[in-house]
Amino acid sequence: MKFTIYKKMLIGFGIIIMLMIATNVYVLIQMNKVTKSTTETYTYNVRGIDIAKQMQTALFDEEPYAQKAAALHDGEYYKWFELQSRMFDQYADSLTTTRLSPNDRAIVEKIRESHEWFADATRRATFGLGRRNDPALDDEARSDSLDALHAELREFIGMNEVSVKRSMTEAGDRMNKSTNVAYILSVCTLLIAIGAAVFITRTITRPIGVLIQGADQIARGQFVPIQVATHDEMSLVARAINDMSDKLESIDKMKTEMMHHISHELRTPLQAMISALNLLTDQRYGTLNTEQLRLTSFLREGINKITAFSHQFLDISKIESGAMKYNFAQTDLLSVLLPVIEEAKLIATRKNISVTVNATPIPKVKADIDRIPQVYSNLLSNAIKYTPENGRIQIDVGQSKFGVRVSVSDSGVGIAPEDLPNVFTKFYQAKNADKASSRGTGVGLALVKALVEAHGGRVFAESVVGEGTRFTVELPSVKETVIPSFAAIQQSVN
Repeated sequence: MKFTIYKKMLIGFGIIIMLMIATNVYVLIQMNKVTKSTTETYTYNVRGIDIAKQMQTALFDEEPYAQKAAALHDGEYYKWFELQSRMFDQYADSLTTTRLSPNDRAIVEKIRESHEWFADATRRATFGLGRRNDPALDDEARSDSLDALHAELREFIGMNEVSVKRSMTEAGDRMNKSTNVAYILSVCTLLIAIGAAVFITRTITRPIGVLIQGADQIARGQFVPIQVATHDEMSLVARAINDMSDKLESIDKMKTEMMHHISHELRTPLQAMISALNLLTDQRYGTLNTEQLRLTSFLREGINKITAFSHQFLDISKIESGAMKYNFAQTDLLSVLLPVIEEAKLIATRKNISVTVNATPIPKVKADIDRIPQVYSNLLSNAIKYTPENGRIQIDVGQSKFGVRVSVSDSGVGIAPEDLPNVFTKFYQAKNADKASSRGTGVGLALVKALVEAHGGRVFAESVVGEGTRFTVELPSVKETVIPSFAAIQQSVN
């Protein structure tokens, strides 16, 4: 079963919503129980307490009328006694309609019986019924009966007050428990929500990161298939990008093969042109005048540019296709730099550009002595090209944390900040390239970067428009250190 991003999000948010619903349902159920318990307590226990207190009041009002009616045998007092007695009985009837526990019901029945006995004794005493020695007519007996009634009412009220307190305590405990459970469920829901969010986010962002990395590799010309383990929309995007990458790789191979073929095809006519030009300049087939000789110099310069471009592009094609072969060996980099610097100095003198060297002892590097000179030759050629007359070029050689560092600085036109990240891109031309004495092909710096990286090094550029540019090449060093004769180098270039 494929879990698309939509399904993952639906399941994740569905779980979170279900947990929230479960939490709310649990809280509502507990709140309902608490409300029901509180309602029952108020309806029965509190109401029973209120009725019992009213019965106490009625009994207190009934007592003096009973005493006067029994002592004076007065009908008026007896009438008021009966009125209070009926009121007491009505309260007792109301009390029996409430929901009572067995103990409460037994106490209520006992209260009713005691009150009936007290009322009957009062009636007999009022109207002189019965014998003189009858206990019902005894004032002390009636007083004891009245005390018993008050005690039973107090007992009933006390028991119900305890019941109310117990119910309130239980309701509070239940509320606390419900609150704690609600907190726990809320925290669990939050943690699950965070976990689901992280999981869903990771399942989306991780493949996106892989896609971005793969797209960057494709942009750099590395057509490596993108591997996405998910079975969702991201895998479809990866498949589409891989298909595009395969087509781009096929087109790039065709382009490389075509340019490789063109470069090879150019060599033969270029060599023929150079041979013919040499015959003309040697004047083997007739004397040339000054203007004709000047024209042949232009021809030679053009042929040299085409030849250099052809060689550089062919080298880049070999590097990109993996066909370039290297012969690495421990090399004294200064001995490699010396002829390159001397050649650059000869070219720089035409524009009256000074070339200086600042060198410190450096260890040997592992390099191909046929390829590494191309790096510094291209950098110096660019420096001369973009430096105006009477300018200066400085070469700094020394150690760095990475190994050996060689920097070429010029006082040329500089490179704009927006162009600087692209200077090593093949065929890229900066906006101010037209300010150079001769326009480049956009291949030299790309070849520099390719060769430096093939040697395990790195190259970067720093520039300020109008002040100049500094290119730095860093190569990893080997353990053995060589201290060359810097005086000879300084003398040769200054």
